[in-house]
Amino acid sequence: MTNSDDAETTYPLRAAARLTGLSPDLLRAWESRYGVVKPLRTAGGTRRYRASELERLRLVKAAVDAGDRISVVARLDPVELARRAAGTEKPSQAGLEPILSALERLDAEGAQRLLALQLSAMGPVSFAREFALPLAREIGERWATNRMGIASEHLATGVLRSMLGSALTPTAASRLGPTIVFATSTGERHELGLQSAALTALGAGANPIYLGAELPVEDLLGAVANTGAAVLALSLVTIPSGPAEQMIAAIRNGLPDEIRLWIGGPGATEIAASEGVERFGSLEEFERRVTLLGFEKSSLP
Repeated sequence: MTNSDDAETTYPLRAAARLTGLSPDLLRAWESRYGVVKPLRTAGGTRRYRASELERLRLVKAAVDAGDRISVVARLDPVELARRAAGTEKPSQAGLEPILSALERLDAEGAQRLLALQLSAMGPVSFAREFALPLAREIGERWATNRMGIASEHLATGVLRSMLGSALTPTAASRLGPTIVFATSTGERHELGLQSAALTALGAGANPIYLGAELPVEDLLGAVANTGAAVLALSLVTIPSGPAEQMIAAIRNGLPDEIRLWIGGPGATEIAASEGVERFGSLEEFERRVTLLGFEKSSLP
């Protein structure tokens, strides 16, 4: 929903609570006591939070969770908040080293055990976004600079893919949410980001149908039709922009107008914007959109 006085998308209190991990009571308290944010108000007095305010609340929560006092961080500017959150959200090199060492030794059992501990401590969504993806980037950098062999890189990819896939278990509540089909098209083999997006959607109340990598266009269209999905979400990493744009156009033309087509991943920023296609630059942005989609569905008669 958008406010008539502001083109920026806004979210109701329940959506803000889900997206930030803060209770409605705490959101109200932080607003009234500390002025962390000043949400818009409808004519009836209902709070509506801008996406920028949700990001500020998320950063403030990260700082408070790390031990800072709310009375202090409430006054910080966005740059300082982001700096503090960056230090709390990224896994430390010391935390990654035991796993990287196990992978370099091709110790699959040891790597799985260490990763399982992180998964158990963080939960699937946070593990995917705040640990697995940074770990994958570090592994990619080491492989590219000849500091890690291809066998270790393949082992890491296999272990992470298996762990993230096993965490994609729908719940009774998620099955009532909007259905989103996740896949990559022919030629796109990278799927860790796609799995992370599917887990993010699950955590935001959607019903993800995960199909994996390298599906032909006709199969993607058939999957959407057979599942009654509201959205087809695709990840683009390595496909060149020309073929990617042709593929996106073919899919958009084959989908009914009411079915949304969402794209994300590093390659999504390289292709031209087109009508009927939404692009996402971060999983946080994607999470907000999924949550909004759920509220759109719940408001239908």
